[in-house]
Amino acid sequence: MTPPPEHYSRAVLQHRRSDAVVAALAVASLVAGAAVIGDARAMYERFLYISELGAQHMHSAGQFQIGFGLVVVGVLLVAVVVRDVRTHLPLLRLWAPAAALVVAGALFGFAAAVPCSPGCPSLLGPEAEPRDWAHIAAAVLAFVAGCLAMLQFATATDRWVARLSTAGGVAVGLIAATGGLLSLAGGNTDVGSTLEFVAAGIGVLWLIAVAVVHSLPARGADARRGAADERPVGAQAASREAAALGAGLQQP
Repeated sequence: MTPPPEHYSRAVLQHRRSDAVVAALAVASLVAGAAVIGDARAMYERFLYISELGAQHMHSAGQFQIGFGLVVVGVLLVAVVVRDVRTHLPLLRLWAPAAALVVAGALFGFAAAVPCSPGCPSLLGPEAEPRDWAHIAAAVLAFVAGCLAMLQFATATDRWVARLSTAGGVAVGLIAATGGLLSLAGGNTDVGSTLEFVAAGIGVLWLIAVAVVHSLPARGADARRGAADERPVGAQAASREAAALGAGLQQP
């Protein structure tokens, strides 16, 4: 027996409401995390890399753990919101953008749980400890996973999201790489740390934008109309449910 159309309509509406709630929680978590980390940064008059805020024996270590934890929760919640998104980009279509965000969130969580040693010494120096290598490796790979997720959204049906994702992915990659190289080389800390904060800020703003866009019914409707012949990034779970509704109505 085929369920009535009203059943599917209620299911789609409930799905959208759930995504809206998750998106709101994600935005709140990201904003709160960024604010906590920013407040920790304000404790010091000198320029510091983000990792240094959570280094061992730093006064801001506890606050850093809380802020970074909130950001990680926000990243994972955004992954839930975009769980049905797919991309047609070569190679990047091998995994879903949500998977890349989950990997990024997990790696950032590991980096927060394993802070660097006092002063976060350069990996090229003799003071570097195994925990420094583990922390930096996790943080770098997390940035890479985040950039890949942003580039996967470059084929979004919503042009605003596509342009933002393309520009954001390239910018975060270049800025973070430059800051990282300056850190390894022991170069200008003022410039390197500033670049790292800028890259992190762009990433957080992008996550907020994606969460909001994918929870708006109007945006979802536009994505469904633009995905009539193919399923680029930006198609929502609601479109699949609408297709299921159509299939159910055709059954006797």
